[in-house]
Amino acid sequence: MELTPNHSIGQGRIIHKRTRDTQNSFKYKAPYLSLNLNDPNSLPWYLSWNKFNCLSIFYRQHGYRQKKTSLLQFATDLAKKYQIDFHQVNFITIPSFLGYSFNPISFYLYLDRRNQLVSILYEVKNTFGDQVHYLSLKDFEQKQFKKNMYVSPFIEMDCTYKITVKIPEPHRFQCFINQYNKEENQIFYASIDLPLTPLTSAKGFIFFLTNIFGSLKAIALIHVQALKLFLKKSHFFKYSQRIKDKLYLD
Repeated sequence: MELTPNHSIGQGRIIHKRTRDTQNSFKYKAPYLSLNLNDPNSLPWYLSWNKFNCLSIFYRQHGYRQKKTSLLQFATDLAKKYQIDFHQVNFITIPSFLGYSFNPISFYLYLDRRNQLVSILYEVKNTFGDQVHYLSLKDFEQKQFKKNMYVSPFIEMDCTYKITVKIPEPHRFQCFINQYNKEENQIFYASIDLPLTPLTSAKGFIFFLTNIFGSLKAIALIHVQALKLFLKKSHFFKYSQRIKDKLYLD
């Protein structure tokens, strides 16, 4: 699976679908960047690392979540620990727009010298500010992880994820997530289909202007759908355990 190594932008098509008891689904688009962490300096003026701008990526929101530690350092430390042989890392995420962002999931894609995918780190957050990482070292089809962080008040903790990543062409990234309960029945499905366009000064600024409220839209949709499930009397699971920055292997 070959991914373009260059800085890119795209509108991710997101699908969420609940597949048990209360039937519910919704679709929306979210603004994503794919940034080459090994080339941090060739960014347009309106996009910054670790400081306020039209578009920003803040270290305190990702990786170690330490203000002075870069995401490349985080990814490199992980590669050394788990013996990942890579040439560069592309980071796919929703950026901060004028200082605000919400990222349910971001991706660190480890690429070799031929831009082939060799490993993936999934960075997952919830609306409470918790964060966990899931690391896949081998193939990327139906990789199984135990759920280790509270995400939705309408899905229990005792669950399993099966995650598939596909890169059907160098400028398109796809992720499919199926969630199963302890009886191995599918209870939830989510997907991201992200076509990528090379980041240029003009295209990137239009991207900013047309997506200023992208993160606000995502967080609003999540809460609206939660309200719908509440009104439909879906089973409610109370948030009880704070999780901070844990890593889980496949």
